[in-house]
Parts: sequence; C-alpha cells; structure tokens
Amino acid sequence: MLILPYWEGRHPDHYTASVLGYEAAFLSGLTKLQVSPHDRSEISGLRYQEGDRGSTGEGLPPHRPFKIIYATLYRDVRPTFVVDISEQFEGRWASLMAYKSQFADQEAGSDIFPAQAEIRARVESMARFYGMLGGVTYAEPFVQKEVGLVNDVMAIPVKSI
Repeated sequence: MLILPYWEGRHPDHYTASVLGYEAAFLSGLTKLQVSPHDRSEISGLRYQEGDRGSTGEGLPPHRPFKIIYATLYRDVRPTFVVDISEQFEGRWASLMAYKSQFADQEAGSDIFPAQAEIRARVESMARFYGMLGGVTYAEPFVQKEVGLVNDVMAIPVKSI
C-alpha cells in the first residue's frame, strides 16, 4: 500500500511528492533497472550490512505496491472511498499538532492559514463531514484511480437510502 498526496494542489511540495512517489513505485518494479547497493543507500539513507541481499551487487528484487491511493482531505474532490478514523481521531489530532511550525499563528500567510484556535474546529468538521458520508463519526477521504471490483453489492456497508 502506498498513500500519496492528491496529484493536484495549492502547494508544489504536495503535488510534486505525489508524482515522485508514483514514479518511484513504478521504477522499483523494473526488473532490468540496476541500482547498486551504494546508490540505494545514498538514495534512501539505508545502510546495508554484510550478507544483506544487495550487498554483493545483486540489488533488491523488483517490487511495486499492490495499491496506490491518494489522500484528498485538502482538495475539493469527491472521494472514491472513506476510511473510518473514529477511534483514531484524537491520535490523528495530536499528531497533526506536533507540527507546531505549521500551525502557529504568524503574520506571514495569515490570509491563507486559519488561526490556531480555528484549526481544531475545521479538522473536526471535515472529518465529521466525511464520516457522515460513510455512516460513521469521523472519516478520512481517499481516491483511487482504477475502478474497484465488488463481488457482492449487498456487502457494501453504506446504504443508498
């Protein structure tokens, strides 16, 4: 599973990370791409120990994630599906607030970013909105590019009416 930011957005870092993540997932599955262990350690910060697969120049076996999904919370797109985060909401909130530099009140960007006192209400409102769509208290929205397959339509948990 690979979760990437939505491929369009206001911040160049976010949509660029999406493109780079997708391209990295594609390249990691190429069988003829030769990347030496030295190159891999520079790229990913990994340090190979003697005897690890790849330390003899063989490289790692090709691998691609089975599923790539895109986080759409800060994009105005209808999600393909939502994930129930009701039990994790408070932990998610605490994690978000750990990035104090992103959420401290500051003059620069004050027309773009909400005041710190407003952030909790906004995050909770969005999670409740997506939760309502999924029939739960809080949910996180995601998009997948491919069509999903359903074997039993009666097993889809959200009612139409």
